[in-house]
Amino acid sequence: MKPHAGALANWLLSWVQDHGAIYGFHNHSVWGSNPYRWSDFTCGHSTWASPLLPSLALMLQQKPDSELEDTLLRLIQFQTESFQMDGQYAHIGFQMGESLSVGLIHNMMPNVSLGLTAWYAKDWLPEAYMQRIRSSMSATMDACDRHYPFGIMYTNGRAISNQEYARLWGKLLYVKVFDDQRWGAELQRQLDRMIKDFHFIGLPDQNCTASYRYAGDASSTEPAEYYGLLIAPLVLAYEMYGQKKYLEQAGALCRHLARSAWYDSKGQIRLHRVYYHSGSSWVKINEPMLIAGMGMSLFGIHQYLAKQEDAELTAFLKKCDRTYAKYQNPRGYFASATGWHNEADVAPSSAWHSHDLLYLVARHGADEDVWRDMNQPYNQISILLGDRCIWMEHNRHWTITDYQSMDVYQLLGHKDEPRFGRDMSWVGGERKLPSHFNFANRPVFVKTDEGIFLRKGEFTEQDIQLSSVASVPYLGLWS
Repeated sequence: MKPHAGALANWLLSWVQDHGAIYGFHNHSVWGSNPYRWSDFTCGHSTWASPLLPSLALMLQQKPDSELEDTLLRLIQFQTESFQMDGQYAHIGFQMGESLSVGLIHNMMPNVSLGLTAWYAKDWLPEAYMQRIRSSMSATMDACDRHYPFGIMYTNGRAISNQEYARLWGKLLYVKVFDDQRWGAELQRQLDRMIKDFHFIGLPDQNCTASYRYAGDASSTEPAEYYGLLIAPLVLAYEMYGQKKYLEQAGALCRHLARSAWYDSKGQIRLHRVYYHSGSSWVKINEPMLIAGMGMSLFGIHQYLAKQEDAELTAFLKKCDRTYAKYQNPRGYFASATGWHNEADVAPSSAWHSHDLLYLVARHGADEDVWRDMNQPYNQISILLGDRCIWMEHNRHWTITDYQSMDVYQLLGHKDEPRFGRDMSWVGGERKLPSHFNFANRPVFVKTDEGIFLRKGEFTEQDIQLSSVASVPYLGLWS
């Protein structure tokens, strides 16, 4: 059983704007925060959504399509034109929205994505767009090397493993795509430094390697969903330099993920959250933890398996595919997480989901079913039920709403708008949203101790596409 990658692509493309930006409610289901929690209320472009670009490039590698090519060119143009005055990319705040304008990782993710896109689309991408990518990657690498010198990251000197590895991955891709050795032997020296300073053997067994999160801090590991940013550049380094040690390190990191995995209440395999050191031993934390967003780590494992057969890791990917399928809404998106018991479980982030699409297309390809589902019109109301709130969308409207007689969220958004807000329609005033945000006739659900029910009214069960991560079952119409 595998998820429907075409439906996921369809949903992701519903957030793409005519000018090439990727909007979305940028829920960070690892840390549990989002622009609503930061009182930012922006839902515009996030560079963390940039893996959508190589996902589409991979599809086009298998089947040319003029409409999808035009979409990808718009995405490239937007990303390669969106800069701040200091040379960093714009729109890098992700879960903090436009409130945050600094950070290494959200500059490096689009560089990795642009590098992969250039490689996958090299046979057809117009030369002008190849040069756009080259110039953009080069400029932001130079800017970030100034702002965040290797190994320093912040003024307190705490380098972060996944962020430094992402920078190296972007630079390796630049060298591979453009055959430009501008960093010389320094890339290998930095890779070796990362292995020395961050990698350690023993979690959960002696055949596995984990990574500390911070340089000089042996109290925590990197969260599992970031390991793809470590694994993929090591596999690429092996390919480029021919040194077996890089592939061996990548394989040991893959085993750390596979052997640290756990099974949730639905019997589905999941990535663990993190390990913390208590002072005497390592303690594994499983939950709260994302579901949507596993993709980059699984992409890394897939890249490793392209160089080294491994039955255990192949079986692990198959199990993760079943997890995706179990938690996929008919509209295409996945449940974001479990264990938060708030909007972080149900609000789907286009940013995280783009990582999942990259993995699924890389692993399974894009057959005719994928293309059909990607172009399928969706007119029903899509609903994901959670314990404390509900994600709901219909055409361009989206909402994080409440069960009947609860008044906690009532957030309204529009897929064409870079801001969202609280429904103030009955209050009025300057915070009242424009009329085109109105989603007043949305279905109403009642949550009881027994289960969840749809109230009779304007909508029937045939009008909705429903999935649930709530702890009580959906029991149909309220009567």
